[in-house]
Amino acid sequence: MKKLFKTIIILLLAAFFTDCSQAQEDTDSGLFEYKEIYLPHGITDASKLGLNNVDNDWGIWGHNLSKVLPKNVSLSIYAAVGGTRNKEQFCFSSDQLYKYLEDYIDDNYSNSKTQRFAILPNDNSLVCQCDLCKQAGNTATDASAAVHNLIRRLAERFPHHLFFTSYYQSTKSLPKEQMPENTGVLVSAMDYPLSTMGSEQEDQFFALLKSWKQHMSRVYVWDYIQNFDDYFTPFPIFNVMQRRIWNYAQCGVSGIFLNGSGSDYSCMNRVRTYVLADLLKDPTHDWKPLITKYCHQFYPTAGDEIASYIYLLEASNAKYGKPLPMYEGMEKILYTYFLPEEFSPFHIRLTDLYHQTPDKEERERLALLVQAMSFTRLEIKRINKHIHDGTAELMSQLEELSANKINYYSESYWSIFDYTREYREMIEHDLAYGDKNLLKGVKLVPLTTLDEDYNDISILTDGQLGLPSNYHCGQMLSSADPALRIAIPVVSGMKKLRVSFTKNAIFRIALPTNVTLSVGGVQIASKVPQPSPKAPNRSTVEFNIPASASGNLVLTVVRNKAVKTMALDEIEGFEN
Repeated sequence: MKKLFKTIIILLLAAFFTDCSQAQEDTDSGLFEYKEIYLPHGITDASKLGLNNVDNDWGIWGHNLSKVLPKNVSLSIYAAVGGTRNKEQFCFSSDQLYKYLEDYIDDNYSNSKTQRFAILPNDNSLVCQCDLCKQAGNTATDASAAVHNLIRRLAERFPHHLFFTSYYQSTKSLPKEQMPENTGVLVSAMDYPLSTMGSEQEDQFFALLKSWKQHMSRVYVWDYIQNFDDYFTPFPIFNVMQRRIWNYAQCGVSGIFLNGSGSDYSCMNRVRTYVLADLLKDPTHDWKPLITKYCHQFYPTAGDEIASYIYLLEASNAKYGKPLPMYEGMEKILYTYFLPEEFSPFHIRLTDLYHQTPDKEERERLALLVQAMSFTRLEIKRINKHIHDGTAELMSQLEELSANKINYYSESYWSIFDYTREYREMIEHDLAYGDKNLLKGVKLVPLTTLDEDYNDISILTDGQLGLPSNYHCGQMLSSADPALRIAIPVVSGMKKLRVSFTKNAIFRIALPTNVTLSVGGVQIASKVPQPSPKAPNRSTVEFNIPASASGNLVLTVVRNKAVKTMALDEIEGFEN
């Protein structure tokens, strides 16, 4: 009996240590089977940090089905919309589409390691309405059923690969039945605020993840670590993401894709990659010593300065607890976490250290930081109306990024050179007209409802032109239908009214179709805005004001019905 008891104890201890060893191995490899940080780093660096990479780990990624299909394809693979085949979307019930995908996987990945395949509709809301898709369960707005059927077929055909749908646009419905073990879903965290505080949206998001978890063995979260309209302003992400990663682990999430600036430069991208990679392995880690360690290693001279500023930003964000901006300009950034009174001295000190460091590699790294953050300094000066104070040097610094083939500062490819060119135009305009503008600082009264996110009408009489290439910079956007009406006081001595607009085809911001000015209910004149020959993204209309005019003028700006948005830039008054 003693011998049997001893044998049992040995077996139990062996099992215990085996479990401990396995647990340690799991901790070392991280809590998630897939971890990716979409910031500038090579595949080698990603591997060293225990990260995945779309180039290595996905046979199809994103909305890219069309890229893996043969050149000459059957029309039957396209969605039936309005009775005709539409090449902008796929029919996911098509046997021919299945065959193309089967051949692609067979030819390229039949004997490879496990690969992931995203089977996603094109990035639009079109849904196939053929008989097969409707029989599967498609509606006019929901393609989930047909997509799930195709994924099931592929998963059964290739059991050693993984196949994913997405919770996005036309594929938001849960599967009708439990999906195969080698299937999953990509869920965007866009509606989950980037905040250190809990919220109703957070509760809703985790309820969504749990519901998908009941139907799919793998739930991957597509999360965000960047302000995509400003790659150059420092962004405090560590407190926020530490909390989120922990919550994902508790919810049973299998993979995380942290979407940043991709292959484009963004401020402090290396240290963000380093720290976030560690948090993906263990979100309970204290990230502050990692910041210090990284900064000391890669910035021997300026490391303490950079680390201290990162801690300051993180503390500011945690204190205010506001959601971080993901598609915003400096005006919104200032109200969430940013401390301009701390940033400008930091940038000046960093510039001095850049000139002082004897280390060539550190100087190269600091040059990028100093040059990129010149954009932030320029934005602070623009907002504070200090556009003549040291801005020429800052614009030159910013343009030096081109030597490293860094030409854009946002996801939308907003150009550094467009920004600096328009900034110089803004300065020239202020020098020419700033002291002559009789409406500068005068309060206007909107007579129609302003857009929720663009309701600061004072921007139209601040005396400073906006920058057409960036709709965050100094313009008031409006989607008023059919027209925006504004009351303008008649200022003593004002004989001419000038109204300027901007347009941006990429963001579907168009010039108005007509602008009229009236006084006392009587129309004075009507003008059709035309692009300026010298500045094609700007337009100006001018009105002569009758000497008898008194009280308020009423400006009526008629929106182009084919385009949702127009942008008013500046309203100015002059003696002549």
